[in-house]
Amino acid sequence: MTADTIPLLSNTLTWLLGRPLRPEDGVPEAELAAACHSLGCPVPPALHDFYAAVGRHAGLMDGFQRFAPLQDWECLDGKLLFLEENQAVCWWAADAQQRVWQTADLDAPDWHEEPAALDGFLHATAYYQMAQGGYPFCGMRASGLSAPGELASLLEAMHAQPVVDLAGLRIFTVGPQALVWYLHTDDKLAEPGLFLSVLDADRFDALCAQWSFDDLG
Repeated sequence: MTADTIPLLSNTLTWLLGRPLRPEDGVPEAELAAACHSLGCPVPPALHDFYAAVGRHAGLMDGFQRFAPLQDWECLDGKLLFLEENQAVCWWAADAQQRVWQTADLDAPDWHEEPAALDGFLHATAYYQMAQGGYPFCGMRASGLSAPGELASLLEAMHAQPVVDLAGLRIFTVGPQALVWYLHTDDKLAEPGLFLSVLDADRFDALCAQWSFDDLG
């Protein structure tokens, strides 16, 4: 584990799971070493550590976007292709400098660099994985958010703490293993509204009742 990715693994992942990381969550080092050896490009340290920590955790690896299993790792233009968008409309790769690149075409890649470096990108993606399906309980609130300041007031009342603000996505924690999140365009809330994703059923029911979220389950 490298020094610069320890905060990502120990804080983000442990918090999202609501427990310490377990050996069975990650890919064994021997398998990672074999995969790295067979590649024609370097494996960035942050990505190595991410797979070592949670490479076998279904929610984090395949909750929404799809992280490539080791046997599908591929080098493309000197970058390691590691993540596929959930509808296969774009892919992400990382280079040796731990920069993240996106392309919408694997046959003739036109790479666009992401604003976050790999460790920050993995931090944001881990939260989004759990928000978009990794957590089993999800709700939505569409009303009372259209007037200026209403969304900010609600988030303040919920004591929401920001954890992700990247590329039109904002995610906040609202207590143990509970996330509120939304998409936005030009700082305006996108349809259909504000979402709530929670690990625990009782906590989900309590938050829905307190803050008028509708259960999407």
